[in-house]
Amino acid sequence: MTRFTPSISTMFILALFGLSPSASANDFPTLERVKYVQECMSLNGGPTYVNMYGCSCVLDKIAAQMSYDDFVHADAFARLRNMRGERGGYFRSSKDSRSARKELTTLRDDAMQQCFVTQQITLNQ
Repeated sequence: MTRFTPSISTMFILALFGLSPSASANDFPTLERVKYVQECMSLNGGPTYVNMYGCSCVLDKIAAQMSYDDFVHADAFARLRNMRGERGGYFRSSKDSRSARKELTTLRDDAMQQCFVTQQITLNQ
C-alpha cells in the first residue's frame, strides 16, 4: 500500500485555496449591499439592469479596499456632515471626519469610473 506524500506544489495550491479572496474579503452584510445598490441606482437614473450591475460593482470595489466597519464609519461622517449646529460640527470639521470622508469619496469615485456608473450609455436602435 502506498502512502500519499503531498508535494510542495500540492501544498502551495491548498494554501492558495485557504487564502482565496472570498475567504479573506471584507464582506458586507447583504442588507447593506442591497441598500447601497438601491440608493446608487436611484441617484444614477433609476432601477435598470445596467445601473444594478454598475452599482453592485462599485460596492464590490469599495469592499475590496475597505473593511465594513471602516465603511460604516466613513459613511456616517459623509451622511451627517450636513447636520446643523454644534452636533454637526464634529461630522463636518474633525480631522477624523475629513480623512474618513475623503477615503470613502476617493474609493467611490474611482470605482464609479471603473464600473461605468457615471457614463450614460445609449444604444442606437
